[in-house]
Amino acid sequence: MYLFLTGAGLLAAIVGLFWLKNRLENPVLARIAYSGLVARLAVVGAALSVLGLLLILGEFAGRWLA
Repeated sequence: MYLFLTGAGLLAAIVGLFWLKNRLENPVLARIAYSGLVARLAVVGAALSVLGLLLILGEFAGRWLA
């Protein structure tokens, strides 16, 4: 559950960064938003979300089959 929430929070922060960049039209935020670090963090956030979701589904399947 914590992996899923961590990944979802990271992805929400990245989406918030892009929203804030568009809202404020700040070139510094644009440079940060389109940096390689943010792209890598988005991949890590997506991977954590998928892994957490799979672990949650596996736990529910284990309870259902037992």
